[in-house]
Amino acid sequence: MDDVFIWIIVAVILGAVELFTGTLVLAMVAVGAVLAGVGAAIGAPLWLQAVLFGVGSVASIFGLRPFLKQALESDTGADTSHRPFGTRAIQGAEARVIEKVDSSGGLVEISGDNWTAYPLEPDQLLEPGDTVTVVEIKGATVIVWKQSLSSLCP
Repeated sequence: MDDVFIWIIVAVILGAVELFTGTLVLAMVAVGAVLAGVGAAIGAPLWLQAVLFGVGSVASIFGLRPFLKQALESDTGADTSHRPFGTRAIQGAEARVIEKVDSSGGLVEISGDNWTAYPLEPDQLLEPGDTVTVVEIKGATVIVWKQSLSSLCP
């Protein structure tokens, strides 16, 4: 089998295993395998392919991985200087009740989108027009809470 195909197979296997680990180390080693494959494609001897593999792997682990890791961590909310998106963006947001919300459900509007909602306290009844706070997101359903005067006083 040609060296180019061997390096491609190694890179694909490393990339597939990386999907299960999530550490980005195997992905960086796969970059080294791709670099060695490029060397094999242009006719480099096996010793040079091995050097390209090692240098490419080490260089990408220490040069590329920190930037990728930082970018991925900022998407998961680890870096709070970035604005949240997706469902994290509406947690803690205000919503307006459109249809009565009680223990059997209801409907609220959050930033122009309608969401099925349930109250945080099962005995709470929220009427249309009430302003509530999104406490939690469960799939396509939000859990909302309206602070009442009775919850402020002991």
